[in-house]
Amino acid sequence: MTQHRLSTAKKIGFTLGDYASNIYWQSVSIFLLFFYTDAVGIPAATAGLIYMIASIVDALQDPIMGSIADRTRSRWGRYRPYILFGCVPLGLSFVLLYWRPPFFEGTALVLWMLFTHIVFRTAYTVVTIPYTSLNARLTDNSDERSTIAGWRMIFGVLAAMTIIYLTFPLVTRFGGSSATTGFTWAAAVFAIVATAIYPLVVRITREPPEAAGDEPRLSLAGYWRALAPNRAFWVLIAATVAGFVCSVALGKSVLYYFKYVLNDEPASRTALVGMSAIGLVSIPMWVWITKYIGKRNAWFAGTIIGIVLLAVFAVSDFGTPLVMTVWLLLWSLGTLGLSMTFWSMLPDTVEYGEWKTGERTESFIFGLFQFFLKVALGVGAGLFGWLLERVGYVANAQQSAETIAGIKDIMIWLPGAGFIIAGIAMIFYPIRKGTHEAIVEELAARSASVPPPGV
Repeated sequence: MTQHRLSTAKKIGFTLGDYASNIYWQSVSIFLLFFYTDAVGIPAATAGLIYMIASIVDALQDPIMGSIADRTRSRWGRYRPYILFGCVPLGLSFVLLYWRPPFFEGTALVLWMLFTHIVFRTAYTVVTIPYTSLNARLTDNSDERSTIAGWRMIFGVLAAMTIIYLTFPLVTRFGGSSATTGFTWAAAVFAIVATAIYPLVVRITREPPEAAGDEPRLSLAGYWRALAPNRAFWVLIAATVAGFVCSVALGKSVLYYFKYVLNDEPASRTALVGMSAIGLVSIPMWVWITKYIGKRNAWFAGTIIGIVLLAVFAVSDFGTPLVMTVWLLLWSLGTLGLSMTFWSMLPDTVEYGEWKTGERTESFIFGLFQFFLKVALGVGAGLFGWLLERVGYVANAQQSAETIAGIKDIMIWLPGAGFIIAGIAMIFYPIRKGTHEAIVEELAARSASVPPPGV
């Protein structure tokens, strides 16, 4: 039986896991492609291909992991065993991800980087799919889920600030003239911190007891049949995939834009830290906005802000790091609400599907959502790497005027297309403000009318 309200301490204890998870995720999102191209020396298109293949392989594992977690029963619950026992392999695989073997070159080096990326992604899936699935079991209250999503985003922001602020100093401190060695040791430091947090989450968080007759009844095919009528889930998938395939280009462009367009690589760290820090202001703001106007309308608001800011960037010449940093801060302030909103919407689609079909498929929903999200991020990274090479990018060299213009075009047109498509998709999202509460009440009434087993 889920709990309608959670104490602040329990919310923080659970969402602390997002700090650990985002230590890994933010590093991979912000620095890994740059590590491949500018530290290891892999061509941009090949680096993007490595990222894309690993993301797709990872994504294929997510619904399977969700199904496995849903069928798990232990004295620790369904999900916490994976968090507890998977955190050490995850930390080790993260260090391996940033290790460049001195005895590999050429194709062998590329294959090694692909292999370690897939190993890391697998370990990450084993821990994070059960962790995110806990969202739907801790509470069935939609407003509480918005608050939890807000706390998750805050810890994600703090993790991003940690990664952005410390990565290059740690690389310099441990690597000296060898950036690859520095990245390896920096990864080790971050892995120790993240690995220490997960057991705390397991200790603080308690899964609600299993109700009678709550054993898993669905095969993998049964999960798909139960999920097929869930329009809320599929619309959210369409909107999120469109947004992420295209908008990932802007996030990954920041390091390149400051280094090669503005000729001020150190300023990129200030900009990235600021983009994360602004989340500490914007996320509580978006939690309030979401509760006031509803999650669907909050999505539209974030979409409009994003499109307007991209239009300003398109017609302006941001020739100094300060101006570009201010624009990036405004971008984060206006669009972080989309990230918070989709994580808040996702648990609501669990009850919507149960209301439509009578089957609850929370772990499979979270696993499948991660599948599409990671495919989107992988395709976006692969597309960015390919486009970067197409506009003539050469690592650690002076870029031509055409290449500089091309980098800016990538930052504008890909996110713009994604925001427009995502906004159109969200028009068809069936859950409005107040709808979810009515669904939960009807599910509770159905449950009360069903006699317990054996009666």
